[in-house]
Amino acid sequence: MREVEKLMPPDITLVCKLDRNGYITFVNKDYVDISGYSEKELLGQSHEILQHPAMPAVVRKYVWDMIAENKHSYFISKNLTKNKEVFWTIADINPMQHKEWKSVVFIRRKFLPSDIKSEFEKLYETLYQIETQGGGEKVAQKYLDGWLEEREAQNISDYIIDKFGGPKKLKAYLTSEISDEELFTVDASELSLDEILKKVKQKKRRFFL
Repeated sequence: MREVEKLMPPDITLVCKLDRNGYITFVNKDYVDISGYSEKELLGQSHEILQHPAMPAVVRKYVWDMIAENKHSYFISKNLTKNKEVFWTIADINPMQHKEWKSVVFIRRKFLPSDIKSEFEKLYETLYQIETQGGGEKVAQKYLDGWLEEREAQNISDYIIDKFGGPKKLKAYLTSEISDEELFTVDASELSLDEILKKVKQKKRRFFL
């Protein structure tokens, strides 16, 4: 069955925030609009709600290994809307400690230029075929390692940076709509359970005075 591609405007940025278990705790309006889901349907769901089923496991493992090590990374994502439309993005992934009591992951996604999409589309298709047609993840990983070595790249992030013309150009592209400062302050009203209870107690005390 031929896939239907959703055209994603290049001048928008999809932002979401995850907890360290990969569940969505914040999405911006663009994320909601492009995904086809409501905000209510997205919050509390696994980040995989938008993940295309043919995303290679070795690529997903790379991303979560980087998150586990608290390392900033980039990767190319094949996504699927609620209406089963495909769209491709470059994802800027920032794992951070938040207020010393909770670890969170900020993700900024932008439209993927067609020339870069074409190259990764072929790579992901090959990796997925290897994984699902008898080779498994170990063989797929060897293929990916060789693919990166041919391109003189240490990892997926390094290759993406190179494809976008270097770190400065990539940074400029990704922050053209949502700056780092804005990204890292999304949903800044979060409180721990103890903090919420303390505020409720203070409010009751004022009410009865």
